[in-house]
Amino acid sequence: MRVEKYVSGIIPLLLALIMIPALFSGCRSDSGDKILRFGGTGIDGKFNPILSDTVYDNYIVDMLFEALMDVDAEGQFIPVICTYTLSDDQKTYTFTLKDGIKFSDGKPMTSEDVAFTYLTVAHPDYSGPRAYAVSRMAGYGAYHDGAADHFEGIKVIDDKTISFTFDTASPANINCFIYGIMSKSHYAFDRWEDFMDLAANPVGSGRLVLDAYEPKQYVRLNKNAAYWDAETALKIDGVLISEVPTESLMGAMQTNQIDFCQPDANPDNYNAYADMSGVTTRTFLGNGYTYMCFNTARDKLSDVRVRQALMHALDRKTFIETEYGADLASPGMAPISPASWAYPDEGSMNDYAFDMTKAEELMRGAGWEKGADGFLEKDGERFTLNWLVYTDAKWPQTLSGMAADTWKQLGVDLKIELMDFVTVRSRTMDPEPEDKDFDVFTMGFTLDAEPDPSGALFDYDAYVKGGFNASGYYNERAQELIALGRKEFDTAKRAEVYKEWAGIMNDQIPCVIIANRKELWVVNDRIKGFENNTFQNWVRFLPNITIE
Repeated sequence: MRVEKYVSGIIPLLLALIMIPALFSGCRSDSGDKILRFGGTGIDGKFNPILSDTVYDNYIVDMLFEALMDVDAEGQFIPVICTYTLSDDQKTYTFTLKDGIKFSDGKPMTSEDVAFTYLTVAHPDYSGPRAYAVSRMAGYGAYHDGAADHFEGIKVIDDKTISFTFDTASPANINCFIYGIMSKSHYAFDRWEDFMDLAANPVGSGRLVLDAYEPKQYVRLNKNAAYWDAETALKIDGVLISEVPTESLMGAMQTNQIDFCQPDANPDNYNAYADMSGVTTRTFLGNGYTYMCFNTARDKLSDVRVRQALMHALDRKTFIETEYGADLASPGMAPISPASWAYPDEGSMNDYAFDMTKAEELMRGAGWEKGADGFLEKDGERFTLNWLVYTDAKWPQTLSGMAADTWKQLGVDLKIELMDFVTVRSRTMDPEPEDKDFDVFTMGFTLDAEPDPSGALFDYDAYVKGGFNASGYYNERAQELIALGRKEFDTAKRAEVYKEWAGIMNDQIPCVIIANRKELWVVNDRIKGFENNTFQNWVRFLPNITIE
């Protein structure tokens, strides 16, 4: 799971063509090598499996590292570099590494490397988004707090075998093993800062190795000539990921500067790329959503009636039709993917239809009345909100612009602050809870195949420095349901638990699912074997790709 920037928009081809030469200077190979070239924006430079938290960095991590587990096209978990067994009490997973696995520096992977990876996530200084992967293992608290120098739940049995024991049996525990394994000899550290410094100097066991990285320009990865599994080694020579502004993607595709891209899924883009010769367009339901987060720790947003009023005063249907097109997106109802077996039944959720009368009633019920100047007031305080909007994409500006109109009609004094994506994140998720500096912000979020919401936007336990939850909302029953869902192994019963949980979140809306969207991908026809789907990104299919 990860937050992300969803980008949109195209500009006339002439302007895009003018910009193209500068985009690729110094990073394109003309040697005839078979290099797969991807264009887009969002490389953050965290090429580390336990630190990366953006979509593009995760693509790179997936090429450089290999995990114990992955998912198939149906979202079911499958082993990758190992076999595994589950104990009778369903608390202990024992993994046995396959023979011959080597890191890109030639050193063999052992269970010590696997242990090192997970012990690093449990390190007292770790504040990344993967803490949930170890936090429910036996002895985590003592190890993380420094009270013990041994992590009870992680046991190295021999060079190829390792076990992980959880405090509680849960079908969701398997989701903790989808992160790449790091080389202990390369990443071993005395100071946490030394480990962090290696984020752009990765060593993994994947099919590619990092060749060059220029921030805000490109990442070049070469085929790992010594990859351990000859049967699934790459048929191409490498991958080049270039930072290409959204407005230049079409020109870059037309001039063969890039081989594939993911433009925003909207009617303009879909029709424009569909008319382009020599390329194929692909669409499928994305496993994620765009969302709006309310800071419920602030008094004016702690009342659910206020949050509900704000949603009834926002015309999401028109926004979606304007920004994405009705065929490519739909209003979000629940923080679970519509592709998931845990998604609530149709009609069971409040769609928060645009209704200014309802919005006004809810505000009055919460004690807010319009003053002589037309703005809402309560106890002498004007109802003022600040909305952090990142300018890396078009849709947050479109949505906040619509709110500036309809929320003003409601009586809200809305202040829109424009900034880049990194700054939004630095004021919302990165700080300690008491230092989170916002009323409202919007982002995109990518889900895992496992519907367990632990550690994500709606889990109060993730309301920590660096955690995904920035809303600060707490609901006792919702937290109980998260725990129940983790313990239940019967899928049908689990589904009912998550449907009840989703109903609470749909009613209380600490975060609002703005839209569930389809993804739009455009691929040059000379690229053969390219695939991706709701649960598997294109990196998974690199061994199948050839370039004509």
